Amino acid sequence: MNPTPIFQYRLSMPSSRVYPGAHVGRRVSSGHLFKQHEPLIAHPDPRRIDLRASVLDVFGQYRVRVYQQHSLIDVLLLADLSASMSQNKALLLASLDSIAGSAFSYGDRFSFIACGGETTPRYQLSHCQQQGALRSFCKQLQTARFTPQNPTWQALLPHLPNRPSLVFLLSDFHFDLASLAPILPQLRQHDVIPLVVWQTGDYENLPEWGLASFQDSESRATRTLFMRPALRRKIVQNFQKRRRHLQNFFRRFGCEPVFLQDHFQAAQLQAYFLQRVA
Repeated sequence: MNPTPIFQYRLSMPSSRVYPGAHVGRRVSSGHLFKQHEPLIAHPDPRRIDLRASVLDVFGQYRVRVYQQHSLIDVLLLADLSASMSQNKALLLASLDSIAGSAFSYGDRFSFIACGGETTPRYQLSHCQQQGALRSFCKQLQTARFTPQNPTWQALLPHLPNRPSLVFLLSDFHFDLASLAPILPQLRQHDVIPLVVWQTGDYENLPEWGLASFQDSESRATRTLFMRPALRRKIVQNFQKRRRHLQNFFRRFGCEPVFLQDHFQAAQLQAYFLQRVA
């Protein structure tokens, strides 16, 4: 069995969690990164008295060194289970496995919430930190039905944590973005990373001449077109235009989308996080 490909990540803001972890936090406690001096009465730990700072204190108080605590974070994957995502099931499962494995390597908690046409999520995994529970959930997800309805992202908000978390938003985004626009401002306390999954066969491997049948994944309606070079170029240009539109849309809310084409690559997300901290 091949090991799960993982990647390194970090939040764009310090974590405010109480529990110790691997990420830079806002709390002061045990740690290795010096933050500031505090009066001994505020942090009664005589082991950390700084004699030089105490001698220089104008009020004659003992000063102790306090350190910044590294804290854990929550990692969430919000996935679209509408019918148009049925051809991306393998990519969805690979993304779930890699993101969860990366969270486990940091000791963070991983959650998965599926977004369909229902008002309550059909598939949900909360605060998972065990490989066994993840494997059982993946087997359940392999038999999931993709419903021909627009995803109701609003239904996911009550299930999200109140503290800043890393949130991956996975979909092909072949729907009206006006339904997503009211949701993103409510996710600004989180670090949101949209994952756009596309199949290049939908627009790059089309014939220049001949008849081609297309099926709408949501309505199941089929349409036969006579392909020609001008029509093929128009289809490719429309996908490129949609890509630019998605980039501009998410950048309005402080997000930079990642385009996953055909299959999931952990190295692509690794490069994304390295570029973000550069």
